[in-house]
Amino acid sequence: MKLTFLGTGVAVPYGNKAQSSILIDTSNSKILFDCGIGSYHRLEELGVSVNDIDAVCITHHHLDHNGDLLNILKARWLLGGEELRIYGPEGTKAFLNSLLEAYPYLRGKLKFAVDERDKFEEDVRIRAIPTIHSIESRGYVIDDVVAISGDTRAFKDFISVDCSVMVHELSLPFNYQADYHTTPENLKGVLKYCKAEKLYLTHLYPMAHRVKDEILEYLEFDVVVAEDMMSIRL
Repeated sequence: MKLTFLGTGVAVPYGNKAQSSILIDTSNSKILFDCGIGSYHRLEELGVSVNDIDAVCITHHHLDHNGDLLNILKARWLLGGEELRIYGPEGTKAFLNSLLEAYPYLRGKLKFAVDERDKFEEDVRIRAIPTIHSIESRGYVIDDVVAISGDTRAFKDFISVDCSVMVHELSLPFNYQADYHTTPENLKGVLKYCKAEKLYLTHLYPMAHRVKDEILEYLEFDVVVAEDMMSIRL
């Protein structure tokens, strides 16, 4: 299994980063976890056609996590792609319907099926865990190998899941309030429960990214700040 960070950025421009998106290639299937703006082009850079994607798993419906979903669906229609399976939290069906209300010319053209269950299989076993964000949100655990947090405050129930690698957001720097996003203090407070061998940090806002070295030293854990197009074998 191979994980590639397509986008590690946030809702404001910084460092030419695409917004949140991760591609997991199991060798038998390709699954996107979020598809924020810019991920569509990162797939092209990687040499992966939109028609090669078997499923998309959305953590929550904020633009920097789903902004390229309609682009992907439309491109698949124009390129003769098959039905795309879309997994997401409660409200995902309503979200897709609202997109088609806004772009009615796409009705009857886009091929997709929406699934809001919290356990499913896409060549690998995937389960969703509710997370703490400003809207309905979930993280994903894939085959008990890798966990992907999406946007959330760090909390024990997610950080303690069985996995080898954890991808966790760290939006904010020191001395911020950890309400719907993670701060270094918030993350360090629950790291004692982490069972992962390695932690990859993503979704750093510019003010957090500028102090990333201080954050890594403070956390005292095997931590890497993820960058766009970084790949790891799982």
